[in-house]
Amino acid sequence: MSILDTIRRPEYTGENRCNQCTIANSVILASIIVVVSRRSKRLALLSASIGAALIWFRGYFVPYTPSFAPKIAATLPFSFDHEEQTEPSDSIGGDTTPDAVLDALFEAGVLTDDGQLYLSETFELTWYDRMQSLRTKSDESVAAAAAAAAPFEAESGVYGNRLLVAGPHDLWLSRSVAIAETAAINALVESGVDRRTAAGAVRPLRMFLETCPACGGPVSETMYRNCCGGTRGVYDRPERTVLACEACDALLFEFDDKNTE
Repeated sequence: MSILDTIRRPEYTGENRCNQCTIANSVILASIIVVVSRRSKRLALLSASIGAALIWFRGYFVPYTPSFAPKIAATLPFSFDHEEQTEPSDSIGGDTTPDAVLDALFEAGVLTDDGQLYLSETFELTWYDRMQSLRTKSDESVAAAAAAAAPFEAESGVYGNRLLVAGPHDLWLSRSVAIAETAAINALVESGVDRRTAAGAVRPLRMFLETCPACGGPVSETMYRNCCGGTRGVYDRPERTVLACEACDALLFEFDDKNTE
């Protein structure tokens, strides 16, 4: 085995390269080079060569980068040339009692139980119709609709690929989640569910998506590794099961670990 073989980490390079990790390491390397160059140009050149080689062949040179870089990047309202829709999104969903939400959805005829939980045909058609309508809107219009649908006073904004719903706690939504949850809240309210309970139901309702809210493409269960490229935005858990769009890689739902064992 060659030295390069021991260095290479294909899970973090090539198609799986994490842009956040690469940029974070490049910034750190540049800072180190500036400091070192004040003492020795030759040592600075050596440091630059070794650091650049590690970033290229390994994906990073700072230990544990895949664990901390996505966490830092996720707090920013913009992306580093990485498809933002594949990163985790906040949810409009509020704090409600799960049993109360289920009771309200059954009472409103949104859910049916035939040994398994299903969406009623009436609600599903209404929900998808609302999503299709929002899909044609600009990011600004979708953000405004999400703020209007929220069960609290909120303002909206768009920053990069993130849609902001600014309220008691700022929510940074991907376009796909904003469309799905805004349409769901409106459809639930039309079905007779109060807005706060409706908001509490929208996150689990995303499990029922069969087409992508953002592009209309087919949806399937996959893993972070497949739809996000290695550990980009996944907090170093590439094997976690998610619901994602096969066409645009939009991340639609993150399954709890206990549900994927």
